Amino acid sequence: MQLAVNRTEDFQENLKTVAISIAKKVEKQQDIKELKSQVGFVDSRLTDLYIVKADGTILDTTSASKQDQFISRLAKQAARLENNQVMFSGVHLDDAARLEVITLLVPLSGQDAFLAANFRLDQYKNEINQLFASKNYRIAVFDSAGNPLVWPFEGSGAEAWDAGQDIFYYDKVKYNVVTAEQRDNSWKVYFFFEPNNFELYRAITVMLLVFALYICLYELLVEFWGVNEAKTYFENIDFAIFNQIHEGVIIANNSGRIIFANEAAHQIFADRKSTLRNIRLKEVLGNNYDLPGDMEGTTTITINSRNKLFKAIHSPIIKNNKILGSLTVLRSDSKEADIFRQVLDKLMDVLPQGIIFVNRDHEVALANLMARCYLSNVSPGSSIEVVDRELADFIYKEIDARTTKRVELVTGLVCEVTPVYDDDGIYAGTLVVIPGEITAPLPKNI
Repeated sequence: MQLAVNRTEDFQENLKTVAISIAKKVEKQQDIKELKSQVGFVDSRLTDLYIVKADGTILDTTSASKQDQFISRLAKQAARLENNQVMFSGVHLDDAARLEVITLLVPLSGQDAFLAANFRLDQYKNEINQLFASKNYRIAVFDSAGNPLVWPFEGSGAEAWDAGQDIFYYDKVKYNVVTAEQRDNSWKVYFFFEPNNFELYRAITVMLLVFALYICLYELLVEFWGVNEAKTYFENIDFAIFNQIHEGVIIANNSGRIIFANEAAHQIFADRKSTLRNIRLKEVLGNNYDLPGDMEGTTTITINSRNKLFKAIHSPIIKNNKILGSLTVLRSDSKEADIFRQVLDKLMDVLPQGIIFVNRDHEVALANLMARCYLSNVSPGSSIEVVDRELADFIYKEIDARTTKRVELVTGLVCEVTPVYDDDGIYAGTLVVIPGEITAPLPKNI
């Protein structure tokens, strides 16, 4: 970022130096056409020179056009400039050269006039684009009037950009915008960075390394002091990292008392115990789960808690051929959920009404047999707009209705439309019920 700022400031300072040097030579009554040939030979960025009065009258110029409204207006704005002060214009088009240029105005000493010098920008643009071509970021440069000198997004005009925004979207990609710090605020340099998870990964890596180092140091101290009891080994270790996973995790010592349970485990057994700290493991897993006899190997049991089945995978923790405690992982019984889903699918198919569920992306997530009879082109994954445009428009219109509405389509098909919301009140989809009332003839394929 600093390199880009330095390049931009050096470019501006270099143009100032050239403009002031030309102005001093003009003050010595040198011909500007001869000056342009001399300076232009050394500095190819110079396109045209003007001598213009403070009232906007152009006295002399190297341009083919003897009148230039832009230069005249610029001279009127620069009336308060003092000697050796330089005024930068915004980016504009040089009609003769057909190039984007900027104009620098320098007061001429002892004269009520200014030197105006046009400089082309293509060399600066190419230099910036070549030096800062990267997949990780893009760079943009704007003049003091907000006109783009360098714009990195093809197909998207700079008019879509607001200098105050810190997020920009291009081609479905989100960019974080950072403004580079500059001494001179006449031009602004912006960087567009694609978001990444580097900081998150770094934080997790550091946390895991610190956690591993903590365990290693503690183990060395335990071995050094000759202490190898399970209770001492576990009680001073922080297992808070397990709070970041969805499965329940319970760690018990070799006497069967819980020394750690993560937040997911507390939620699973919230109806049994307010806290799982320092209670016996079999109090939550069930008295028929005898400890420590079954700690000799990994076992799996099913637990019913809060009217939901969980699979508990229980395994001993062994160090130096000595059982120090146990680790229990609890997760939802996915088989039961699959059975419920299969039962629901069968129930939906035998209903005499047509049932369609349209998700928040306006795609058909579910459609039973009767729905496919009424609407032959309805199938899971298809857009509701493809199925029936009139029904799709009605669903969009009634998203916030929060009540069931009936609509009769032009085909004569009657539908009951009910928006569905999640626990937070966010729109989750729309349930469409076709009760079978048809006022028009059925399609031939029914």
